[in-house]
Amino acid sequence: MTSDSAPTNRKRVSICLCMRAPSLWPHCRALSASWGGGCARLSSVSIVSSLVELGRAGLTKCGECQLTSLLSRQSGSSVDCAAMCADRRLADGATSVPQFRSRRFEMKGTDRISRRGFLTGAAATGALAAMGALAGCSPKAADEMAQEGGAESTSSSEGTKTPSVFDKPESVADQVKETKDYDVVVVGGGNSGVVGALELAQLGAKVLLIEQSTACTKYAGDIDALDSQIQKDLGIEIDKEWVIKDLVRYGQGKVDENLIRQWAYNAGAFIDWYQANMQKKGLDVMVDTVCKKFEPEGIWYSPASVHTAYQPPLKETANSMGSEIAIPAMLELFEEAGGEVMYETTAVELVQDDSGKVTGVIAERDGEYVQFNTAKAVMLATGGFGGNKDMMDELGVMSHKFCSCHIGTENAHGDGIRMAVWAGADLDYACEGTCNIFDRGCITGNDENGDIGLQGQGGADARLWWPGSQPFLRVNAFGKRFCNEDGPYDIVFNQACMQPGHYWWQVFDASSWEDVVAFGTTICSRVVAEEGAKNCLLLGQYYPCTSAEEWQSVFIDPNVESGILLKADTIEELVDMMGLPKEQTLATIERYNELAAKGVDEDFHKASFRLTAIDEGPFYACKLAGWLLSTMSGVRVDYTYTPLTSEGDRIEGLKCVGLDHGGFFNGMYAQYYGGLNMSHNVVSSWLAAMDIMGQEYPVPVTSAANAYKA
Repeated sequence: MTSDSAPTNRKRVSICLCMRAPSLWPHCRALSASWGGGCARLSSVSIVSSLVELGRAGLTKCGECQLTSLLSRQSGSSVDCAAMCADRRLADGATSVPQFRSRRFEMKGTDRISRRGFLTGAAATGALAAMGALAGCSPKAADEMAQEGGAESTSSSEGTKTPSVFDKPESVADQVKETKDYDVVVVGGGNSGVVGALELAQLGAKVLLIEQSTACTKYAGDIDALDSQIQKDLGIEIDKEWVIKDLVRYGQGKVDENLIRQWAYNAGAFIDWYQANMQKKGLDVMVDTVCKKFEPEGIWYSPASVHTAYQPPLKETANSMGSEIAIPAMLELFEEAGGEVMYETTAVELVQDDSGKVTGVIAERDGEYVQFNTAKAVMLATGGFGGNKDMMDELGVMSHKFCSCHIGTENAHGDGIRMAVWAGADLDYACEGTCNIFDRGCITGNDENGDIGLQGQGGADARLWWPGSQPFLRVNAFGKRFCNEDGPYDIVFNQACMQPGHYWWQVFDASSWEDVVAFGTTICSRVVAEEGAKNCLLLGQYYPCTSAEEWQSVFIDPNVESGILLKADTIEELVDMMGLPKEQTLATIERYNELAAKGVDEDFHKASFRLTAIDEGPFYACKLAGWLLSTMSGVRVDYTYTPLTSEGDRIEGLKCVGLDHGGFFNGMYAQYYGGLNMSHNVVSSWLAAMDIMGQEYPVPVTSAANAYKA
């Protein structure tokens, strides 16, 4: 790669700016683009080439390099650009840095640096300085530097230890006060853990379910499946292989197709099992048949695949549904099958024998340590790391910084993932930024700096505007429209992340009820009740409505009163309340109304039936950002959900399920497969339980079984 403005008498150095500094990945890409290069990073936590043109005009001295100020801002300390720029070595004939290959950060001529070594490696500045030095050093010096930064290194260039969330703590085995024996211990009382525990108990295992909180999580509840008996009875047919290809496309190919195929062919059987258990407790399961097919003006598709537990009989609206009623029912069944539950019990350490097999788990309970020995396995189902900002930062998960609230992640600290890594597990290939994010998080302050960063809002303190996913007009901080509003939740969110402040305003008028009826959004964004749809009570206060009066009383009036919605009699007054550039914002709204009158979105090509004028007072606006529901990446597993080492070896006696394992998602959530995240969570624990008990899967997928190291 060359730059038109680069001096022709300079040679170029290929150097990776990402070395052991995941928080800098977005900046590496930005620098590569601005300098005429392009990041070709093939793995989330390994070094490949990031071809940066160090011969660009203006880089006459290392001290004048743009890189200095950027890295200083990111690291919070000064950066010796001269040590890392490698510009000074160009005169010596250096043309490239030592070559890197493989997912494990392997250099030719050096000892391997493992992924765990990367995760516990040097600080950003020290590591980047080391990388720059490699650009011109001899093979012997490069070998020495690589060894210094190996798996056991946690030092920066100044020799000070850099803390990491993956630093393995001192063992507490010598502090254990009590020992108990079980066949299986399930760690985590969310949807995945409760399903796995119930299946294990029903198959005859002696099972302990431990949960760090005072109760199991009763959040979410939609479960995606492609061929349940419910669907078959309704004549619903879905091409599994088409869906598998679509999910691989959603994941940009950075997913384990074997895990996706195994889910696709077994999720229907899971729903059959789930429904049978719900019916034992007077509940039932339905499938939402009001879905979004390919439209003449749209590209998005959602099949009739969303299953939800409900309390019969089905009402027209505001039904009790999902995990709120399903989790208590499954816990009752679990205890009836002989299972035991311990609350306020936090797993801290896995127990392994000399071969590396996991033989138990140590947990803290009532201020003391208890060791639970397992004859068969420990199942980790701790819910990912959406509640651990340090872990998200270290793994380069940037999107949480642009969310205003989180619900369901308060206790998700990555404990299961870290314990698995300490036991030798390798991290998922795409463990740097895969989150489930909706576009409904409210901002009620006047944050203009873009540092939204969750604002500490979780659980009952979270502030949501549920109709945030409705395709009303959206404008940025300049009062300009910036995207086609008719897209999946995180697509619009990602568009907003590129806007100043990383937020947007949603604007609509008094005809909003007629608008949302016309929009006809599906799955959990639905705000209009329809026959055959999942008309569910949401967060105890919202539900799909049947009339304009109900819409006003459920969604509009309470949120105006709380301050979530701004309301004004005139559009000029509303813009003043929003604090946006008035002339530009009014021009944007005028243009939007012009397009609505034409019936054609000439600017962003939104479907015409979702293009409605803003011209009838009163007028409303809501300032929005992301709502973080969960992370969706973890450790690598095989088709039995057994964690794998970086060499592909199995860590026997351990299962990582739900949000603690990776390979199923990458980059974004496939939003239009409603309940896919939940389905992946529960199907993985259900199948893992069968494997622990030596049971064959309902639909064995031979290709999946043959895809991993024997």
